Amino acid sequence: MGAKRRWSLPLWRNLRLPYKLVLVYMPLILLPVLGGIYYVTDSYTTASKERTAEYANDLLTLMVQKIDDRMRSYQQLSKQIMTDGDLIRLLKTEPETSYDKFKVESMLNEKLNVLWLGADQNQYVRSIKIETPKNLYTYGKNAYGDYRIQERSYRDRVSSKQGGVYWFEPEAFTEGHEQFQAIRLGRVIRDSRLVPVGTLTIVVEVEAITDIFKQTRFQETAAIKLLASGGAVLLHNGVEIAQNQKQLLSYSKEQLEMGWRLSAQLPLQQLYEPIYKNVRIALLMVVICTLLSLVVTHLLALDLVIPIKRLMNNMKMGIKGGKPGQLKHFNGALEVVEMNETFISVMYEIEHLIDEVARHEKKKKDAEIRVLQNQLSPHFLYNTLNSIRWMAMIQKQDNIKEMVDSLNRLLTYALRGPDGPVKLADEVAMLRNYTAIQKVRYRHFEYIEQVPAALEQSQVLKFLLQPLIENALIHGIAPADHTGEIKVEAQAQGDLLQLIVSDNGIGMKPERLSEVEHGLRNPQQHFGLHSVHERIQLHYGSRFGLTIRSSPEHGTQITVKLPLIQGDQQPLQVEGGAVEDEQNGAERDDCR
Repeated sequence: MGAKRRWSLPLWRNLRLPYKLVLVYMPLILLPVLGGIYYVTDSYTTASKERTAEYANDLLTLMVQKIDDRMRSYQQLSKQIMTDGDLIRLLKTEPETSYDKFKVESMLNEKLNVLWLGADQNQYVRSIKIETPKNLYTYGKNAYGDYRIQERSYRDRVSSKQGGVYWFEPEAFTEGHEQFQAIRLGRVIRDSRLVPVGTLTIVVEVEAITDIFKQTRFQETAAIKLLASGGAVLLHNGVEIAQNQKQLLSYSKEQLEMGWRLSAQLPLQQLYEPIYKNVRIALLMVVICTLLSLVVTHLLALDLVIPIKRLMNNMKMGIKGGKPGQLKHFNGALEVVEMNETFISVMYEIEHLIDEVARHEKKKKDAEIRVLQNQLSPHFLYNTLNSIRWMAMIQKQDNIKEMVDSLNRLLTYALRGPDGPVKLADEVAMLRNYTAIQKVRYRHFEYIEQVPAALEQSQVLKFLLQPLIENALIHGIAPADHTGEIKVEAQAQGDLLQLIVSDNGIGMKPERLSEVEHGLRNPQQHFGLHSVHERIQLHYGSRFGLTIRSSPEHGTQITVKLPLIQGDQQPLQVEGGAVEDEQNGAERDDCR
């Protein structure tokens, strides 16, 4: 079982899509159609057989009832005749001459005219015979036939009923040149003392029964028979059923006199003929649906297979590094075309992202190169500064020593610290050293810090604020004729960190302010501000950067907007012993 499954799955996977569609859709189309045809045909056949059987049974019952009613009407006629007192007295009369007999017979006919049945019954009565021990009286269409009522067997059978009705089986009779079949009703006539007076015979043509056969819709197809108690056929409608006919519906009713019964055989061939016709039409529809499904499947395969192959070629070309412009557009199934267009759009987006990343990396590399270009050899600077420091100490120039120490700490922060973001506390400490150096040149300004302790551990870029302090000194404080002030503030607003560098210098006019703001996006102008602004956006995104506010004679305020990132790295010690260690290390490096 497992081996067969392992063999069948690769076989299925190796099939092309058109064949798979045929194998999948053909059962989905044919099985419901065939199942529906079978169900409808079987249901229709069963229902038809049931309805036909029910109808045939009801019809046979109705025919039996009609035949029985007709036979009973003749029995009722015979009963009226044998119970009529005047008629019995006439029968007891013994005419002496032929004239007397004729007269008696005329009187009997008058009495029978009074007792006569309706027109629908009378038409089938061939004759009424009354036989007494010495005379024979006739009433009816023909007075010449004796209908074999004087035979000994006939009289014995009628007498055996002791006044009851005896129906004789149909027999052929001849009157002149006419031949016909008739059934005879016979019974003994008795007087009030039950003494036999004579024998009554009513001759009824078999059409009284066969005409009832003709009133059914099955007259042309069903074999309807009147059977004797022993099964012998007494009457039939002339329809013969072939001996090899197997599919039959047979019914029988036994409610007639003398044990007679009515039988009907209905061949199912004619019943099934409409069903067979519907089945042939259904099979033709199956063939048409099959051909149509094959055509649709073929078209569907063409609409899917070729576009999918083209989509695969585009994907392979894209994986190998092909440009989006080289990918092909095509027509086909809407879903496949949409997938292809989406893939091409993704390839264009990837190309755009790659170009964007390349430009971003190039900008970062250029910025790093510019920073490196502004740096000097650390050993040379350390050794030079240490030499100046020792000369200041020998000559007892403390101000020179403090300036050299500040510069040394500044260089240590720049060259020996981490390359990535630093703590805000470290950046502010660096600014103190930087302003201490600048106070030697610009003596008339004050430096103020307002940094909450909760924000000292926030992450900022190294040397982020130094260019802003330098810009405030050169362009704001230096041209002013009053004591300057530079303030550095830190504020937290939600998930943002705002660093504000403000001065009380000469400020800027609106047109100059517009020029400076434009320089933030142009590296050819205001390189320092542009570099700070670009570094921020390269590291954190375009929603961060610098904003500038200024008014003439009131100063300038630059706000640095950064994401608020708290870190657990200890601030770099840029004052005291750490600087001495760096200086001693530099001296040791110099000695080496």
